[in-house]
Amino acid sequence: MKTFLNIILIFITGFFLEGCKKFVDKVPLDSFSDNDFWKSENSLRTYNWEFYNLFTGYGTGASGDFYFSSFTDDQDASALQTFPQNAAASNAAWNFYWVRKANIMLERIDDVPIDDASKNHWKGVAKFFRAYTYFNLVKTFGGVPFINRSLDLPDTSLIYKGHDPRALVMDSVLADLNFAVANLRTVDLANTVNKNIALAFLSRVGLYEGTYRKYHTELNLPNSDIYLQASKDAATQLMGAGYVLNPDYQTTYNSLDLSTNKQVIMYKQYAPGFLSHSVIGYTNSSTVMSGLTKNAVETYLATDGLPITISPNYKGDANIKDLRTNRDKRLLATIDTVLMYQGNLWNGFSSSTGYRPTKFLQPLDPNQLAPLNSTDAPLFGLPEVYLNYVEACAELSELGKYTLVQADLDKSVNLLRARAGVAALQLVGINGTAVNGVAFTDTKKDNDISSIIWELRRERRTELMMDGFRFDDLMRWKKGWYMDNSKNPDIFLGAKVPANPRITLSTDGYLRVYAATASRAFIDPKNYLSAIPTGQIALYANGSLSQNPGW
Repeated sequence: MKTFLNIILIFITGFFLEGCKKFVDKVPLDSFSDNDFWKSENSLRTYNWEFYNLFTGYGTGASGDFYFSSFTDDQDASALQTFPQNAAASNAAWNFYWVRKANIMLERIDDVPIDDASKNHWKGVAKFFRAYTYFNLVKTFGGVPFINRSLDLPDTSLIYKGHDPRALVMDSVLADLNFAVANLRTVDLANTVNKNIALAFLSRVGLYEGTYRKYHTELNLPNSDIYLQASKDAATQLMGAGYVLNPDYQTTYNSLDLSTNKQVIMYKQYAPGFLSHSVIGYTNSSTVMSGLTKNAVETYLATDGLPITISPNYKGDANIKDLRTNRDKRLLATIDTVLMYQGNLWNGFSSSTGYRPTKFLQPLDPNQLAPLNSTDAPLFGLPEVYLNYVEACAELSELGKYTLVQADLDKSVNLLRARAGVAALQLVGINGTAVNGVAFTDTKKDNDISSIIWELRRERRTELMMDGFRFDDLMRWKKGWYMDNSKNPDIFLGAKVPANPRITLSTDGYLRVYAATASRAFIDPKNYLSAIPTGQIALYANGSLSQNPGW
């Protein structure tokens, strides 16, 4: 009996060992292995959907590319926003997840059984998003580690790689975008990355980096003209691609459906019950709104094309009706006809500066509350392309690489002015501006830039007000001090309003948003870049990851 039981035990053990071996060798039925996943173009498309989370759009809660990007000289949040004083241990922006995801995709594409043109399209998609990620990293931190392949745990020499020079990283971004433009399909699925979207992004990147290198002379960065030329060339292609301006400025910002909008190149789609945002809710509720500053409102021209400091058409700002009379239509679409502030609430609404932002409002949205709004957000569009083009032309002209002519203004910025009901901008030589042939100079112009650059920057500010560009523009122009109230005091003031016990006024009668002692200093060069997270620096035993200047 003992011998028989031993034989049975051996048989049973052998059976289970063989069975376990067979099951261990098999792929789990409820998941994919990496080798099994990359089988078709559909697998590439599925893998890339997550990249679209990089486009914030209108955002939820109190964050987003539009309106919520209030840390500029354009808006004042109800609570004072200042630059950090000390380097933090962590920063969510220090994130290379998307770089690794793009690199994995690039390494797998050649194994997918599709034709070469399709492979190059998807390589273009991956390189677009790698460029998008690195561009945001460089804007925030400057030079960062550039990694062009996926990493595993044993790759410690690359995992703990220190800074690469800014020039190297941005040259790689430019190379990725040039590849994308050359290889992406002109048309793929609606509202997904294609050739025109890559061109729009290239025009943005080229202008940013070209002007950053031109104005941040302390960095001795070369080839600013190459980036400016790339911006100009990309914009030129898009300006001939069939896009046209909407007759109305505001319809791009409060549309429930941008799919047929002729000036939009790419948008973020929202739909009730699936994906929604908060912009309408925050400008249509009892929450104190982040109003436009006195400095921003006074930037808008009078209809004769002159600054309000010298225009005979300007009626003054004793009341909101006068302030809006004979003004740029973009201002009329951007602020309300009624001033709203503590002590003078309107339907329970108030703005930090008295000026209520209105350009995003849409009464037909099925839900007016945050975070349930469903208007679509424009991500890339013709107005920005026009502005990129004409600024790149002007900057190249000042570098002696191009000659800016009236036609450059007429096919770009003057189309925006015509829609806004503002007289055309005219050249008088290379360094002057004019209205109806009469030269003028804005009395508030900075002495270190030409009149034409000043006016083009004004157009960019007013056309893209609250669209999330202003902070980046100040950084690339080396004008961070505009955000310092000791040097630019109007950024902490709002509308001219009657006194009441709930508010404090400046000596000349403007709503003071913060206490008279409030201060926001800008430190050069420290605040042109964010601090590298100290927790990351501590991981580098060899000290190869160093801190940014001033931190």
